[in-house]
Amino acid sequence: MTDITKVTHAPGITVWKQIVDDIQQRMDRGELQPGEKLPSEGALASTYGVNRHTIRRALQELAAIGRLHIAHGRGSFVASTVFDYQLEERPRFSEWIKKYNRPGSSEVLEAAIIPLQDLPELPRILRYEVFPDYPNVAMVETLGKLGEHPVSIARHLFFGERLLALVDDLQQGLGITVSLKKRGVSDYTRLKSSVSAELPQARERRLLAIDKSDPVFICENVNIDPEGVGIEFSTVIYPTSRVRLVYEPG
Repeated sequence: MTDITKVTHAPGITVWKQIVDDIQQRMDRGELQPGEKLPSEGALASTYGVNRHTIRRALQELAAIGRLHIAHGRGSFVASTVFDYQLEERPRFSEWIKKYNRPGSSEVLEAAIIPLQDLPELPRILRYEVFPDYPNVAMVETLGKLGEHPVSIARHLFFGERLLALVDDLQQGLGITVSLKKRGVSDYTRLKSSVSAELPQARERRLLAIDKSDPVFICENVNIDPEGVGIEFSTVIYPTSRVRLVYEPG
C-alpha cells in the first residue's frame, strides 16, 4: 500500500473509521485485490501514523462488514467476491454461473457405482419415501468453480438403473442436466433442501482453499422427476466466505 494520506486527529473524526474508509476505497478502486494480504498491523500503524490498537479496531470492522478476512497466525486478506446462490425449484449449477458472466467449471473428483447399503448417507435417505429401493446408485463428486474461485464440493447420488450411466457421462465432461436428459429425465426439481453450518474438514479446506476457521454451509438436497420419483440425493458444501444462500418465496 502506497501513497497513504495520514489520518486526521481532530474532534469528532474517528481515526479508525478514516482508516476503514481509506482501505475500502482502495479495494473499490482495485488497488487491493481479492485474496491479497494486507501489511502487518505494525506496518499499517506506521504507515497511517497511529497505534496498533487503532489498526486492529479498523481491521475488525472491515472483517465484520465482509470486506476483509482475518486468518489468525497468517494475517489479514482482502475478502473474495461473495456469490449469491438462489435455492430455486430447479437447481442448475450451469445456470448459476451464467448470472455472473464468468467462466465456470465442474471438475469430477470421483465417480463410481456404489451399492445402496454401503452409503453413509443411507439413514438420511431412508427418511424420504420418494426414493425407490434400487440396489446400486451412481455417485459423482464434483468441485465447482466460478472463475478461479472454488465455490462448492458436491456429492451427487443418482437413483435408477438407467442413471448409473451418469458416471461415464460426467467423466466424459457432460453436465448433469445434459446427462439426465440423455438418460430420459427431461426435467427435475428440488423437493427439499436442508442447510446447516460447521467448520471445514482438512480435505474441504484444501479443495476450497479456505482457512480452518472459515465455516462452510452444508446443503442437503432431494430432487425428483416430473412423476415425483426421487432421482438425486446430494450434499453440497459451500464456503461461507464466497457463497451466500438466498431463498426468495414467490
